[in-house]
Amino acid sequence: MKNIVLVKCKMISEQNLCPGDAKCFVALSRKEGEFARYQEEGAHIVGIVDCGGCEGNKNRVICSLLLLKIQLNALNEKVDAVHVGTCIMKFCKRKDDLIAAIKEKAGVEVVEGTHPYAPPSIFGS
Repeated sequence: MKNIVLVKCKMISEQNLCPGDAKCFVALSRKEGEFARYQEEGAHIVGIVDCGGCEGNKNRVICSLLLLKIQLNALNEKVDAVHVGTCIMKFCKRKDDLIAAIKEKAGVEVVEGTHPYAPPSIFGS
């Protein structure tokens, strides 16, 4: 069983545009999107952090991941992968810098994406 952490968009979560990270949880339980890689071994989410915001800097997410690691260490848990949310992958102008910073410091696999449920258009079918 793999332990994964989600990095989500602060703006989208603050505006309740993705309440409760529902799409990520459903995709993980169905093993769809970037979670398909866990079909055989299984995975669960041990933490969720936000990116730090549009005007924040990339160090904010690193600090959040470090604080999460401290909490998980106290629970004798480790992280096997960090998934950068689809919300960031599809909509963030800073995603390249953010992903590079996470990859530099995480020390585990960094996966770009989570769920496959982003609609191709707003009003189209």
